[in-house]
Amino acid sequence: MTALRRVVAISLVVFGVAVLYILLAGLSPSSGGGRSSSRLPTAAQTPGQPTETPPAVISSQEVAKHNSRNDCWIIVSSKVYDVSGYLSSHPGGAGTIAPYCGKEATHAFETKDSGGGGDNHSNRAYDHLDSAYVGDLG
Repeated sequence: MTALRRVVAISLVVFGVAVLYILLAGLSPSSGGGRSSSRLPTAAQTPGQPTETPPAVISSQEVAKHNSRNDCWIIVSSKVYDVSGYLSSHPGGAGTIAPYCGKEATHAFETKDSGGGGDNHSNRAYDHLDSAYVGDLG
């Protein structure tokens, strides 16, 4: 019976440490507020691709072909994103992103299309953008 108690005690300690780690990770400065454009993925951070595989290089002419709400690619900080599936979920409405389909959208994204010094998008917005990554502009 003593061995069972020891296993339970160790399990509870490990569980407690894991919960504490998760809570502290959620309170770190990088998890709150907005991110600057320097936090956009780099070739080494490209989601879903091994770091040895170079990202796709996409021309601005190719991006321009994807200029509708049903097929919407945007350019943010020299990276190309397919946001077609996200338009209807965007908190600001599809009309906020649609004018940038097939075009450069860095300034609009970084300022929340406020025309000036608007707030940064949230980490969640950057996560959505990261998951829509297609390749690098080139």
